Amino acid sequence: MKQYENMSKETLEREYSPSSCSDDVMIYIQKYREESQSAYQKYAAQCHKDIKYGPVNRAHMDIFVPKGDGPFPVHIFIHGGYWQELSKAESVFAAPNFLDHDIIFIALDYALAPEASLYEIVDQVRQGTLWILENIAQYGGDKDNMTLSGSSAGGHLVAEILSMDWAKQGYASCPLKGACAVSGLYDLRPLVKTYVNEPLHLTQEDAAALSPQFHLPGTSCPVIFSYGEKETNEFKRQTHDYMAAWQQAGHNAVYIDMPAFNHFDIILELGKKNSPLFKAVLAQML
Repeated sequence: MKQYENMSKETLEREYSPSSCSDDVMIYIQKYREESQSAYQKYAAQCHKDIKYGPVNRAHMDIFVPKGDGPFPVHIFIHGGYWQELSKAESVFAAPNFLDHDIIFIALDYALAPEASLYEIVDQVRQGTLWILENIAQYGGDKDNMTLSGSSAGGHLVAEILSMDWAKQGYASCPLKGACAVSGLYDLRPLVKTYVNEPLHLTQEDAAALSPQFHLPGTSCPVIFSYGEKETNEFKRQTHDYMAAWQQAGHNAVYIDMPAFNHFDIILELGKKNSPLFKAVLAQML
């Protein structure tokens, strides 16, 4: 029996509320917005905005391309927000750092709950990744050197992309070079009885079916795992449990320790060239 099964609803909701470890979440959300707005303004000439990858709402992305001919490595970022909040507009804060390293940076958007079910959201980000693999050469990208990262709910979506049936899509194995999952959720069952589930409407069966913990891929690329030291015990446990399962399945994984960070400021480190988190992502491409 998992420890969460013995928790009261109050304790469970606190453990799965990232803001319970932060004084003011909006400080970090505002920082996402400000740094993203600065990136849009500074690199307007190098940004291809609102590129559609599918017909449904918010099936679009912003692609930042370095100057030059390429082919350039490609990095995809998937935002968090418990599948209910945020967008690509707050998610390009790291673009300048990737451009400085001659890497294409893509902020991948997706529909949000309750407008879309979590099944639909997972399908969307998978389709978006496939679209990038098939089309990024038009933007000077190297589809053979493609990595992705995601934070919180984005970490879950990264894991769901890695677990897709690549053979069904025409790939002999996972075509990605690496991935980075930060403060992710990999077993969604604890969420069913919390406020988080109100717009998601997950049953226990849905939660299990949408949990990467229970459908690990047969083959995959290396994955970087991390979370902030100032996070709840359940978020930390989720990462360690999934990373252990990932390694037991025979896949490569590394853990990057990020002391002094919380659930919200840790991902801003992708925008800093000397951050251990960014250096680990960069190493996947070299």
